[in-house]
Amino acid sequence: MSTMLPEPLRPAGLDALPDHVATVGTAEEQPTTDWIDDVRSALAFNEGAQHPTVMTLRDVLLDDTERTPEPALAAARVLLAAHTRELSALARRDTNAYRDEHGVNRNTRGLLTGMQHTRRLLDDHALTLDGQHAQ
Repeated sequence: MSTMLPEPLRPAGLDALPDHVATVGTAEEQPTTDWIDDVRSALAFNEGAQHPTVMTLRDVLLDDTERTPEPALAAARVLLAAHTRELSALARRDTNAYRDEHGVNRNTRGLLTGMQHTRRLLDDHALTLDGQHAQ
């Protein structure tokens, strides 16, 4: 007795996906650096906002220009690097506030050192993300 498994249902919209991907791959590519410069300019423009990276991400997502995966990935790295720098700034602010409130002594030194280490890791990660764009 053999049991036949039903074929998985596939949404109708996915049938056109392979053709679309093939078409996009052969289309004239957008200059990556120009769009990345635009993303960086948008980050600078939104710098005063409460969440500048989120605001820039919104702007990028609303841009209806068709892009290939390569510039989209480069823009994602730029935005993630900016967000990582925001997290590093929060860690620095928290470390400074804790140091101001509790001072530096035998009881707080390890915690403050760990917080500074985390901030440096975030800074290094942001540089790595930005460096990947340049490759």
